[in-house]
Amino acid sequence: MSRRGVTVWSLLFLFVFVFSVISSSTTLAFSTTTVTRHGFLFPRTATVIKKNPTKDAPSSPIGRTNNLWNKHPFTFSSSSALVVPKWFRSTSPFPSYIRQHPWKSTLLLGFVVVSMMQYFEARRARQRQALDATSEWSRYAQNPAARGRAVMMIGLRLLPYWLRYKLTFDKEKKKQVSTQSGRVFSDELLKLGPLYIKLGQIFSCRENLLPTAWVAAMERLQDRVPAQSGEKALELAYTAASGKDKFEQLFDEFDDVPLAAASLGQVHRATLRATGAPVAMKLQRPNLRQIYDQDLALLTKIASMVDKLPTTRDVGGVSQSWTAIFDDAKEILYREIDYRDEAENAARFNRDFGLGLNGTVATTESQSLDGEPLPSAASWLRAPAVYQNISTEQLLVMEYVPSLKITKATNQTTLAQREELANSLARTYLRCFCTNRFFSTDPHPGNLGVEFTADKDVRLVMYDFGQACELQTPQAEGILNVIEAIVDMDSDKCVDAFEQMGVLKDNADLVKVRAKVQDNFETGKITVQRKKLKQRGYQFKEKQSNNETATTNNATATTTKVKDSEVMGFFTLPAEYAFVARALTQMDGVGKTLDPDFDFISSAAPYIVEIKGASNYLQDEWKKWLQSVKKQLKV
Repeated sequence: MSRRGVTVWSLLFLFVFVFSVISSSTTLAFSTTTVTRHGFLFPRTATVIKKNPTKDAPSSPIGRTNNLWNKHPFTFSSSSALVVPKWFRSTSPFPSYIRQHPWKSTLLLGFVVVSMMQYFEARRARQRQALDATSEWSRYAQNPAARGRAVMMIGLRLLPYWLRYKLTFDKEKKKQVSTQSGRVFSDELLKLGPLYIKLGQIFSCRENLLPTAWVAAMERLQDRVPAQSGEKALELAYTAASGKDKFEQLFDEFDDVPLAAASLGQVHRATLRATGAPVAMKLQRPNLRQIYDQDLALLTKIASMVDKLPTTRDVGGVSQSWTAIFDDAKEILYREIDYRDEAENAARFNRDFGLGLNGTVATTESQSLDGEPLPSAASWLRAPAVYQNISTEQLLVMEYVPSLKITKATNQTTLAQREELANSLARTYLRCFCTNRFFSTDPHPGNLGVEFTADKDVRLVMYDFGQACELQTPQAEGILNVIEAIVDMDSDKCVDAFEQMGVLKDNADLVKVRAKVQDNFETGKITVQRKKLKQRGYQFKEKQSNNETATTNNATATTTKVKDSEVMGFFTLPAEYAFVARALTQMDGVGKTLDPDFDFISSAAPYIVEIKGASNYLQDEWKKWLQSVKKQLKV
């Protein structure tokens, strides 16, 4: 039945019911008989209420409708009888309540009718979404109320899983319930639209903000977004290029089968009319800015209300408010739907690493800490060049760089090549964090590829710079110092680096923080592959002697058993580090696919000399050696 049909029948039913209630509540006395097979609105067996007006019937402004009985459009047995359902007998409690509360009953019935209409609407939407998860995105953009109802339905769908989780005491079953609910949550976000997909991915980078099983489900969202092909893809291209004529002026050929699809857009291959060069064009999905304006305003209000609750000021165990999280997310989200920003991000990445068109060497704008230009990374890294002059808010045109998806490199590369790719990934992000102070937050497998050069070497390829983050100089220096401190297992330097990064509160107990870091080093919770690093030529700080270790242990004996939750209360989490953590997490997953022994710090540490510059590196190593000698002499 169509939506209009459901609406008409619902209104007719409401009219008959209310009219019967009002009429029967004031001026009529009743006698009932049972009739069979009357009418089409009610069951075959029903009760006939006959009109028997009495002289003593009370008068009411509402009930002065005796003359309407003969005109009732749904009278089935005679002009003085109305067929009603079997349950609507005088012996039932319903008629008496309805006669006493006619308007309350009318409102209740209206609510039921509206709920039925919404149910049928949601049912039809789910039928469409079963064929295409993105089928309702445009409708939600034009009808925010429909999206609001869909958001509320997510809570209803997750409620049974929450109850099962709370009532289950077996850890394995709890894990299964969490995994199932995470899958349901990601499915619902996919149906809601690109904004909610992006919010899910942004929130998943906040440690302990979402369950682990939900984070894994969020990471798989991008690969599940269906693409538009054929005429729909061509219409998308015309819209992004500001019209068909403009599109045909710029491009000669267009492949309407997309190379890839994501929540915000999809990528197609085309040819530039001016030069004949093959390009990849990224087309934005329609109505994104309208969706963002509507939904983010509402979600920000919800976040501010949640922050007023006393138990929600700490997010994930770290001091942070939901309003601050949404403010950070809004800035990133709005930048990402303007492809001109992404074009500038990609161009900056290429300048920082000295990457030219067609994978050639270009002059790098990045410098080591001693002020010397860093070498071009073109021999081990590549990213598509961008055509900023023809890119627009909804259209990104870039160099076409085909590659092998990095997760499929296992069967076509040697172990040494895979280790080289993993090291290249770590080297890239070490430079991004510590010298460029600019990085892509999304190094997931869909944005990474492998290119085979003419001499059969492998080269890492990076795509998609829509989500990028910039670091301040103290933050970059602090990250470098933390990496060195972890490699050298130096708890003092590690705490100093935390202060430099700005992640410790003013009232933090540094003794407890230092003791916890040292305990993590000694118990192996934080470790690096020292043997592997020695093979690659990294020089470690000399270990403490046994006497020195004993002295340190005695000095901190009262504080070494500090709980993680207690120490986490001393930390605050700026937004930049949340995206650093996200990038490291995704990088670790990709790295372990290439090299099971991969960890970022062990792979990146040998390139610290490149970051610092040769002169600074030698000075720092000399200082480390002198400090270790002084400590040994004191002991």
